[in-house]
Amino acid sequence: MTVDPLEPWEPDAQASPGLSPVAKELAAHARILELARELSTIANKGDHARLSKEASALLEAFVRHAEEERPALLRLPTLTARLVQKGQQRVVDRLVSLVLEADLAEVPCRCSVLAEEVASLIEVQIVSEEWDQSDR
Repeated sequence: MTVDPLEPWEPDAQASPGLSPVAKELAAHARILELARELSTIANKGDHARLSKEASALLEAFVRHAEEERPALLRLPTLTARLVQKGQQRVVDRLVSLVLEADLAEVPCRCSVLAEEVASLIEVQIVSEEWDQSDR
């Protein structure tokens, strides 16, 4: 399993140092969602090596992003924090499954289904995180 991102996942933080923390977080969410949506296209092309690399890069980016959000998460009500954490874990689990499936490249391959599931889970997770943080 590869873990080196193909390109920087963060939204050009050095080029826009004046962005507020909220704007940086929204940009990071947008970038993660964009990467997740690209996985389906790659999976449909059957390029297992590239899919593994991209899914691994997204996995690393998502885990790093979740770690960066942890202090904000801990300020949420306990039930809400647990729900967000469970959602994050579900995304990580499915991304790991996708990387492994791409690495195995067995026939029939479930990569397309897993890639779409990952994109859906990430979209729900991001909407949930942004909604939870808008209450503060």
